[in-house]
Amino acid sequence: MSVPIRAAVAYLILLLAVRLIGRRMASMMAPFDIVVLFLFGGALMSAVLGDDHSMVAAVSAVFSIGLMHVCVSALKQRFEWFGRIVDGTPVIVFEKGEWHQDRMRTLRMLESDVMAAVRQKGLMRLEQVRYAIIERDGKVSIIPQDEGEK
Repeated sequence: MSVPIRAAVAYLILLLAVRLIGRRMASMMAPFDIVVLFLFGGALMSAVLGDDHSMVAAVSAVFSIGLMHVCVSALKQRFEWFGRIVDGTPVIVFEKGEWHQDRMRTLRMLESDVMAAVRQKGLMRLEQVRYAIIERDGKVSIIPQDEGEK
C-alpha cells in the first residue's frame, strides 16, 4: 500500500477513535487527553510511513491527511446525516432541575464538568440553570433560568 493510501486509512482510524472516546476529550483537554491524542498520532505515523522516511513520503502523507479532512468537511456540509455521524448531535444532560445520568454516562461527562461551565457562566447554583447541553464539539452550553422562574 502506498503512503497516501495508508495516510487516508490512518485519518479514518483516528477519526473513528476520537469519536469513540467521546466529547469530553474535545472540550476538556486535560493533560491525560493530550497525551492520548499524541500517542494515537505517533502510533499511526510509523504505519503510515513504514520504512520510507523520505521527505516525499512525509509530504504525501501530510497532503493525503489534509485532503481527507477537506473531503470529510465537504461531506458534512452536503449530507446532514454524515455530520451527525462524524460530529454527533447536541445532548441535554441537565433539564429543569434533573440530571440525565444515562446521557452523562454515555458521553463520559461528570457533574463536576458541567458545574465548571455553570460557574464560568457566572452562576453559583443549579437552581439557576434551566438546561445544560453538551454541544457537538464537546463544549458545555448553559441556559440559565429566567429571572421569574424557580
